[in-house]
Amino acid sequence: MIRTSVMHCLAAAALALAPASNAYAGQASAPPAPALPAPAPAPPLYRLAPGDVVDVKFPYNPELNDKATLRPDGYITLTMIGDVLADKRTPRELAALIDEQYAKFIRRPEVVVILRDSAPIKAYVGGEVVIPGSVDLRGRVTSLQAVLQAGGLKLSAKLDGVLLMRYVGDNKVEVRTLNFKRVFEGHEEDTVLQAFDVVYVPTSKIGKVGKFVEQYINNVIPKNLLFPFNLNTVVTVR
Repeated sequence: MIRTSVMHCLAAAALALAPASNAYAGQASAPPAPALPAPAPAPPLYRLAPGDVVDVKFPYNPELNDKATLRPDGYITLTMIGDVLADKRTPRELAALIDEQYAKFIRRPEVVVILRDSAPIKAYVGGEVVIPGSVDLRGRVTSLQAVLQAGGLKLSAKLDGVLLMRYVGDNKVEVRTLNFKRVFEGHEEDTVLQAFDVVYVPTSKIGKVGKFVEQYINNVIPKNLLFPFNLNTVVTVR
């Protein structure tokens, strides 16, 4: 009798625990939570360029505070130390360089460089467009958007042979072709332009890049545009 009662109690306890165990098993088999997206990469630091205007501040020597504009050669001129190369440096890097130079003359310079005004970044659009010329690259500007700034394409424009010339450093230029037709059809992404890019829309395929540069670039682009490279130094075509 006692054994029977014990068996009944054990069976009741097992039945009571069964739903909880099943629920726990159901929770364990649930799909894992989706992974969080990777954080977006930090935007590149701004680097100074000719035409930029900077404030140079000396917290402990305010009489040395100065405002300077980057010359076409990339230098600024400051009291006591003369010319300082600012081109392609961040404001913080330039401050560290000025601080190092001024430390020879004063204690604790602790220089701060503030970008007061940035020079407009430009590209050039030529060839079979309505108004060839330079365009401002404010924000993200693609090659087609630059063409629209130049008045749009002429009916004689060749859409699948557009040339993009881009400075790649060491006074060299890379040339590659763009296919506006595939961009219009949604098969290719439009190319985002960089400072001093040259977009040329031809009427037909161009055989010799050197001849193209001489006839359609060097003789067309205004000489007062401060391009940081020699347009005759072409390195690749792709």
